[in-house]
Amino acid sequence: MTMATENSTPASAGAADKMGARFVEAGLLTPDQVTRVVELQNSANIRFGEAAVKLGLLTEQNVQAVLSEQFNYATALVPTESLDDSLDIALAPFGLEAEAIRQIRAELSIRLSDQEKISLAIVSAAEGEGKSYLAASLALAFSQMGKRTLLIDADMRSPRQHELFGLENKTGLSTMLAGRTAISAGGLAEGFPHLHILSAGPKPPNPLEILLQPALSNLMRQLADDFDVFIVDTPAAQTSSDAQTISQQVGMCLLVARQHHSRLDDLRQTQAQMKTAGAQIIGTVYNEFAEQDALDQLEGKGKKLWRRLRKWLSGPLQK
Repeated sequence: MTMATENSTPASAGAADKMGARFVEAGLLTPDQVTRVVELQNSANIRFGEAAVKLGLLTEQNVQAVLSEQFNYATALVPTESLDDSLDIALAPFGLEAEAIRQIRAELSIRLSDQEKISLAIVSAAEGEGKSYLAASLALAFSQMGKRTLLIDADMRSPRQHELFGLENKTGLSTMLAGRTAISAGGLAEGFPHLHILSAGPKPPNPLEILLQPALSNLMRQLADDFDVFIVDTPAAQTSSDAQTISQQVGMCLLVARQHHSRLDDLRQTQAQMKTAGAQIIGTVYNEFAEQDALDQLEGKGKKLWRRLRKWLSGPLQK
């Protein structure tokens, strides 16, 4: 896949003017600053964005944001405090991690091309295997294609999506399914006009009971006209039967496993549970990432979590 980048050769005066104009329109540079950037660009034989960063006038994120806008690719235009810094698909859209997410999105789109709408539950056997991260990243990735996307946090035991997107969790899926609030699509993700987040809401005393068929499927049916893609986060499959109930109503699921963490027997059991529920397993994503403590020791504190995703979207689980 070709990624959007600046030309690696010095820009012509006209091209530099156009690039500078985009930053001026975004309110990130003044005309005088653009002149300074172009002078350094020409003298140092570097790209416009690189020159602006060297001068301390822009950050790498500013450059990526304007390039994203140029190529009609949604990303956070300014540093967004509400987004968790692990969501590279939004905050570093031209990096290796974001490209891995887009590859998974592409394979899912191909496999589900005959579906009028994509409805997908993200399932893992245990906690801490990356399912909430993957659900959020895929929702962002589909929304970046212009797909109207709803991310539903159906993990009412250990909800995570409101934290990843910096949202309140006073109401949400639990209050809607319990009849305490009206059915709605939740809140719009800041900076992403095609993405809505439906938080899990307050933890109910009976999450499984209010999730029972056809509660969730009815909610999704009521919202179906407004969305092209539904991504549903779930509780760990081996800690409750919620994921089985959710996947049954969503119809399809994507399994997530984590290197040096997931037990193969648990993954096989989860696979069997989803099949018993009648959910179509579209594939398995293998999630490999370094622990934060190890990163802190190697690269200094404040280094964000690094993840690498590899995908197996066909075939049985390996023995």
